[in-house]
Amino acid sequence: MRSNQSARQDDAHQERSAVHPVVEMLKWDIRLQFRYGIIPVYVVLTSLFVLGLQFAGQDINPDIVILLIATDPAVLGFYFIAVLVLYEKTEGVLQALVVSPLDSTGYLFSKAASLSTLAVSASFAVAVSEFGLSLRIAVLLFGVLLSSLLIVFLGFVAVSRFDSINEFFLSAAVWGTILFSPILGYLGLFNTPAFYLLPVQPLLITIEAGVRSVSLWKVIYAFAYLVVGTTLTFLWARRSFDRDILRQDDPGRKLGHRSTQTTGTDRWMPMPQSPWTGLFVTDAKNWIRDPMLAFAAAGPLLLAGVIRVIAPVITTRLAGIVDLTVYYPVIAGSMAVCGPGIFGFIVGMLILEDRDTDILTSYRTSPLSLNGYLLYRGCTTFFFSFFSTLPALLVVGLVQSSAPILLGTAVLGALSGPVIGLVLGLVASNSIEGIALGKFMNIVLVGPALVIAVVSEPLQFLASILPMYWPVKVYVAGVTGQSNTFALFAIGIGVHLIALVSVAKLVVPKTIMRR
Repeated sequence: MRSNQSARQDDAHQERSAVHPVVEMLKWDIRLQFRYGIIPVYVVLTSLFVLGLQFAGQDINPDIVILLIATDPAVLGFYFIAVLVLYEKTEGVLQALVVSPLDSTGYLFSKAASLSTLAVSASFAVAVSEFGLSLRIAVLLFGVLLSSLLIVFLGFVAVSRFDSINEFFLSAAVWGTILFSPILGYLGLFNTPAFYLLPVQPLLITIEAGVRSVSLWKVIYAFAYLVVGTTLTFLWARRSFDRDILRQDDPGRKLGHRSTQTTGTDRWMPMPQSPWTGLFVTDAKNWIRDPMLAFAAAGPLLLAGVIRVIAPVITTRLAGIVDLTVYYPVIAGSMAVCGPGIFGFIVGMLILEDRDTDILTSYRTSPLSLNGYLLYRGCTTFFFSFFSTLPALLVVGLVQSSAPILLGTAVLGALSGPVIGLVLGLVASNSIEGIALGKFMNIVLVGPALVIAVVSEPLQFLASILPMYWPVKVYVAGVTGQSNTFALFAIGIGVHLIALVSVAKLVVPKTIMRR
């Protein structure tokens, strides 16, 4: 009897011990997400979403809320699982799991549980603020939960073979383009039965079912897909963990691990290099080698082309509900911050990688100097932002614009690039904070255009403290024939210069070195 009782106690103790590593990992994940801003940023973003919906009033189309939940909080895990995994890989946490009691199942469960809880909480706040509390919301939340788990596991698979966050972004762009293509069908732009093979389709159905009546067969399909899909992607993620994450002796490609040569000669250039020239040659090689950077360069132009094609289609479909042509100047003008946002983000992440690998420390005592490095990053960001913004403004069309307006808008937009890049690269302490801050930057980029579209002057000028307000404002003023366009341009230049000087004087001394 005692022997059996002792055996049962031992079994119970082993069960508690088996659970303990998972609980500890879950606590670690939550602390990490708090420490590096993932949870605080989403609290702020969700609050802004709720305030925006309340400001819009009851007349807002429910489809807008459905798309908002489906494209942001419900899928946040895809990107954040990537930065968390890469951070832990860099810090050696994942390699330590080989000799720890925590297995791949526990690790994946912890990541999926913490990120999915955040996704469900944000979705709940947005849904209840707009539609109120009802039993239907439970359908929405269960759909978001299953979808978030699936997306987290899929994000793990996508990132498992990479060693640098910058490498992952090209893959993420491809994954995102495929995963979110069912939104085209939801908007009525293009539909195909193939969309039912992608996880965003059942996500859209379950969110819609939490708002209004949906065909029973669609609801059954959606939940059956999500249950089976979550199981299969979990098995796929666990296999990727064992095959890729714990692999040894595979340095991989690392965009951040670049040559730090700043002087001397190069086989590309027969003459001795200046510090800026050496850094430029290194960057040029990375642009040639790394397709993510080339994809980013074409991004604003591709987006402008898409907007030019679909804006008239959506305008026709919404005729009688809202006249979108009134907003064409703002829609076209928003292209002025697209390129700067992309290049500012890339440069910010490059600065973070250079800081994490102690390259910035070497620049402090090199002929380039730390200030020279930052000046170079700012100038190249301006250059790339300008030459991506100007063609995008030309391609997007929608409204007639003169050459001075296009050039002035492109200059102002390009100045936003260095502001974004330096703030992101200098305020964030690592890539996790960089991604979290980048999510908030999306609101900062899009917010001014929305304010210009829906808020009248002078209340609208409250947003003018943000540099990204001015490129869109100048473009809208120019194409609508306002007489104060040049004055707005001059003020915009001043705001950008003040922002750049403020970053240099206040932020750089405190945050440039690794914390």
